[in-house]
Amino acid sequence: MSEREKPFVYYRSGSGVNIVPRNAAGWLAFSVWIVALLCASGVFVWASVVADEAGWDDRKILLFLLLPFLVVTLVWGLAMFRYMKARSEIIDVDNLLQIKRDIERAAKQKRR
Repeated sequence: MSEREKPFVYYRSGSGVNIVPRNAAGWLAFSVWIVALLCASGVFVWASVVADEAGWDDRKILLFLLLPFLVVTLVWGLAMFRYMKARSEIIDVDNLLQIKRDIERAAKQKRR
């Protein structure tokens, strides 16, 4: 995949991570991931309401609904991160800032 075709930009800065959509394909892919999360959340809410109406106690709801939902959400987040990172142009912000500092330092020394 060439750099122009990549749908995401991955800004890496120290321990921080920021992945943003770059073009229409990126926004479409991001929307699909969000719709998947909304569907999973909707199923969780629906199942919680049904379980509550069926008289489940809080421990049963926690064990059979909330914990699996949290695991699914964690897997979803990791999968989305890996998907987007694999399709991203990676920009190392720390490296760019170091280059900027070096240029400014050289310009200061040149003026003296």
